[in-house]
Amino acid sequence: MSAEAVNQTCLFLINGLGMGNSTRCHAVIEHLAELGCRVHVLTSGNGLAYFRDKACIKSLTPMESLFYSGSNGGISGWSTLKSVWRLAALARVKRAQLTRLLDQIQPDVAVIDSEYAIAPLRRRRIPIIGLNTSEIVVSEYLKHRHEAVGTRSHFWFVEFMDYLFHRHFCDQVLSPYPLRTPTRHPKFRRIGLIVRRSVKDKALASARTEFPSPRQLRRVVFMLSGSVHASNIRFDRHKMPFKVEVIGHAGESRGNITYHGRQMDNTNLLVGADALVINGGYSAVSEAFMLRKPVFVVPVLGHAEQFVNACLVNDLGLGFRATEANVLDQLLMMHEQDRWGDLKPMPPTFELDGACEAATAILAAVRKP
Repeated sequence: MSAEAVNQTCLFLINGLGMGNSTRCHAVIEHLAELGCRVHVLTSGNGLAYFRDKACIKSLTPMESLFYSGSNGGISGWSTLKSVWRLAALARVKRAQLTRLLDQIQPDVAVIDSEYAIAPLRRRRIPIIGLNTSEIVVSEYLKHRHEAVGTRSHFWFVEFMDYLFHRHFCDQVLSPYPLRTPTRHPKFRRIGLIVRRSVKDKALASARTEFPSPRQLRRVVFMLSGSVHASNIRFDRHKMPFKVEVIGHAGESRGNITYHGRQMDNTNLLVGADALVINGGYSAVSEAFMLRKPVFVVPVLGHAEQFVNACLVNDLGLGFRATEANVLDQLLMMHEQDRWGDLKPMPPTFELDGACEAATAILAAVRKP
């Protein structure tokens, strides 16, 4: 596909609550820009900070941000439902912001990642492509629902509604997944996992065939969510026998523990780690699959999608489900025993070229009459 054939304008609407939506979309945008596509970004919060210096986009426009409700760092579907009037007011503001931008750039196609104020796009009959894993979440959650303690309201009121929204209002939905498997509905299409190019290149350059033993761990990276719902893991009650790097939280570095706060580019820290501890955001999980390092997933309390992502990591032999309270105990016990617990066999390969696949699908949507 030549650059001359692609001269199109694409708008990305990206939820900026965490960082994962932005890193995932950035990987796709890089491919689109290289093919000659003019890309504009409408986002909020962390997304504005992340895309501020990215040369592959033509413009960056701020928008209001939707939110999840909950308490004690967790998420509740009931609480989010009670906030519906505040969310509706925000949605009206977001639609107005989108309308103003559409008047300026007149895109040929729009890509949404966890953004829902799309009525102006539909009125103008602009093709809408979703980057979304709700179809995967529904299938995997129903398979593991008996283990999904405390996530039922979030699943039915948020994740299942997300699935129905994308099924009915998008022209196509691209669902990144590590294996090539069928979908629940023909509007959804499984593509490979989407990871940042910098992570992919360095992971391929230092490809490993097997995990180090727990006693070989020298550096463990704790990559906690960039959103307000990040886990708060207490290190003061444990003596760490290896170096710990904490990304996403600020704190007082001491001994073997170093806090790096929020990082716009954490590639070198991830690639240099022997093991990872992450919250269950899908972008973080995807990069863990790319790096093929033992990983402990700590889902945000009450978050159905993050519960599903932790199950996926466990089912495919990449690592373990954990909680704020027990993740350090699990890790240190395995280190003491020098054994990776009950680790399941890992498939020989994962699908990891989702960014290129997504770019191709987006441009194919533009060319349809």
